[in-house]
Amino acid sequence: MSVNRRELLSASALLLAGPALSLRLASARTAPAEPIVLCWNENPYGPSPAARAAVARSIAEGCRYPSDAEILDLEQAIARHEGTDPAHIVTGSGSGELLCALALLCAREGGSVIAAEPTYLELTDYAQGLGVATRFVPVDAGLRHDLPAMHAALTPATRAVYLCNPNNPTGTALPAGEIRAFIESLPLQVLAIVDEAYMDFATEADVRSVADLIDGEHPVVVLRTFSKLHGMAGMRMGYALTRPPLAQRLKQARMTTPNILAVRAARASLDDRSFLSGTRAKILASRARITAELERLKLRYAPPQGNFVFFDTGMPLALFTQRMKARGVLVGRRFPPYDSWCRITIGTEPEVKAFLAALRASVNA
Repeated sequence: MSVNRRELLSASALLLAGPALSLRLASARTAPAEPIVLCWNENPYGPSPAARAAVARSIAEGCRYPSDAEILDLEQAIARHEGTDPAHIVTGSGSGELLCALALLCAREGGSVIAAEPTYLELTDYAQGLGVATRFVPVDAGLRHDLPAMHAALTPATRAVYLCNPNNPTGTALPAGEIRAFIESLPLQVLAIVDEAYMDFATEADVRSVADLIDGEHPVVVLRTFSKLHGMAGMRMGYALTRPPLAQRLKQARMTTPNILAVRAARASLDDRSFLSGTRAKILASRARITAELERLKLRYAPPQGNFVFFDTGMPLALFTQRMKARGVLVGRRFPPYDSWCRITIGTEPEVKAFLAALRASVNA
């Protein structure tokens, strides 16, 4: 039997590690299993093989900043993917950084921001920290953005309206036509911020991106991310689409530049369409399994269009969370005023199987 160089090095490392490693391995064998984490809307399938290879090749260059040419190449690739011009693209360390940068622009201009309740809070939390007044408008009976009520909430001081579509945490989505009509009805001084972080998982025929509105009369910013479908949440890469003058202002409001690993991984991931398509198919299939079980258990849920499901547990969320944790599953936090509702991230197929078993046991306990 022959031994290659890698096997020889690995065996040598184990021998050199000695008793300490043996103790750690013994401890690992007896340690309790780690809980299944289904509370952060992460994509458990991770980055594509092409993205992983790009990161591996770049580790030695982690001491370097990404070059201007690399960032431009990524922006050009994103522009081709979106069917627009690179002048419309602003990259950031996750779409979260760009949301904070937009809040900073709103703070500089004064005025207030309107958002749904509940919704993703990165922009509104940052804006409030900067002294920007924020008005929250409750979602409607279908747990969707209540666009008429949001329009009624406009005042002369309103500078921006934030729409997360599909919405986090409810998972519901508005048809593109409704968003278009809403944006066209806004005063021209009001910026429409449309967060499409979960758009890649939308399946309803009329739920589509409104990125083409960036060339219209009204000021619009559309945000996308590599954190969800691309599985790069821990690497931090996102982008915004908007008209060039606003794009320049947004670039100037960023806090930093994306790191070299994220830039190269994102560039590679854009071209790994087969992996992305397969990942999406697995997540959608698992989403269907979850909603089918919720229907069987007669638990109400919001129509999901993201990589998570928001459902009514039928009990105080604190009790449900405790029961699920006891069965090895960590679920989402409370989103007021929905005190009995839970947001569950769609994990791998084995994780979903374990979740469904824990769900049945927790509901019937």
